[in-house]
Amino acid sequence: MNNLTLLDKFVFITHIFRKRNANKLNITHGQGKILLILNKKEGISTKELSEILNIKVTSLNETLNKLQEQEYIEKRPSNIDKRVLLIYLTPKGREFKCEKPKDIDIFNCLNDTQKEELDKYLTLIIDELNEKISREDPEKFKNG
Repeated sequence: MNNLTLLDKFVFITHIFRKRNANKLNITHGQGKILLILNKKEGISTKELSEILNIKVTSLNETLNKLQEQEYIEKRPSNIDKRVLLIYLTPKGREFKCEKPKDIDIFNCLNDTQKEELDKYLTLIIDELNEKISREDPEKFKNG
């Protein structure tokens, strides 16, 4: 079995959980992340938000426009530089709460020994991934 097939299976499990736990507000996972970040720090530029999320400004703007259409955020020009747009939550955006996912025991198909083995393998994979990625960009991943 190749690595890509295994990774695809992990992604598929995540997809199933996200779909199952999708909120009734029609907020995507990425939109929810943005709202949670803005809940902690409003009035940040799209550039700063894109750096926090590690995505391109063009991709972020697409998501921000959808949030603005749904009246969760508003964009205002900076007082310092009118060319820079700052992102703020609207009252509706402040009401957004990230719901805790519904609990489900997906591991009941495994016995205790298999669960311990899976835990061991997942820990190895996480450690290896952290090590490889931190070597690529040590500054970005210095806090784990």
